[in-house]
Amino acid sequence: MSAANFIYLSQEDAISHGAADVAATVDDVERTVVLTYQNKAIEAPTATLFWDVDPALLRQPFVGYPSKKRANIHAGYIDDHGIKKVGIKNIPSNPDNVKNGYGPRASGLVTILHPESGYPLAVMDAMVISCMRTGVLGALGVKYLRSPKATTAAFIGVGPVNQAALLGVAEVMPELRKVYVFDYDKSRARLFADKFSAQLNIEIVVCDSAKEAILDADVICPATSVQNKDAAYIEYDWLKKGALFVDLSLWDAKYEVFEKAAALFTNSDLVLERKTMTPACLVMEGFTREEDLIDIGGVILGESAGRQHDDDIIVYFARGLALYDIMSGYRVYENALKANAGKKLSLWEGDYWL
Repeated sequence: MSAANFIYLSQEDAISHGAADVAATVDDVERTVVLTYQNKAIEAPTATLFWDVDPALLRQPFVGYPSKKRANIHAGYIDDHGIKKVGIKNIPSNPDNVKNGYGPRASGLVTILHPESGYPLAVMDAMVISCMRTGVLGALGVKYLRSPKATTAAFIGVGPVNQAALLGVAEVMPELRKVYVFDYDKSRARLFADKFSAQLNIEIVVCDSAKEAILDADVICPATSVQNKDAAYIEYDWLKKGALFVDLSLWDAKYEVFEKAAALFTNSDLVLERKTMTPACLVMEGFTREEDLIDIGGVILGESAGRQHDDDIIVYFARGLALYDIMSGYRVYENALKANAGKKLSLWEGDYWL
């Protein structure tokens, strides 16, 4: 006779047990990047569903997002120094949710699985974990690739991902003194500036354009909902000497930024499996070569060179993987177990089939 029980953690439960812990998420992401570089992690190919779009369009090669309405299914496995961590993440999203009154752009669930049976151990809200690990993944590039002269940063878009990115950058870059922000919703940008300037004791300037925000920034982090490369707007000449461009969302930078950069870094060579987004598109279109993309895991371990010169303009492609959600989700699950927290649920209490 078998039984399958798991715990459910709401967003509030997940936060109470570490989902929004910036320092812990930095550690989760950095450790996962290194383990992935060492071939101790497996990420399944992402399954993406688009809807409210002509199905014929989806049967042809395309770049970017053919519809705003989409759902991604991710799965991954990590051998974390002998501890097997397995999980699934699903994340449906629509950038129009906010204006349509539905709430945030995305929701989602992280499911932590038993490494032997595959049964669920925990199901939890994915939104806070996902935004935190995405923003912190960008901050990891700042930790290892910024110029030693860097003191300023620009954040284009002030949604949850860049809120997490700012917290992450402030965590890894103690010399951060001034932040420039731009968002089409200026009132939201002012709320962002008021909240985080007080929380972090950093000057935050609300700008009237993306260009104005970027011109004097040593670190640039766009986190927007630009859908395809035809809408790219950031020009190479906007970047100052020594700038680190963190390609956190898609299609913000024109291809000239990538062509002219002194070096291109990624968080893993696994991101090249995603053929409809940078940096894989750049390789397929001949703007760069796969061997010219440097895995930051090797930089962290001292096996690859990072920034070569203080004045180099370099790009870091921060592409999300479910592995980071699984690492953070497993930590949250363990913390909840220790606290006897979460709602205990059952898939079944006894066998139905022979």
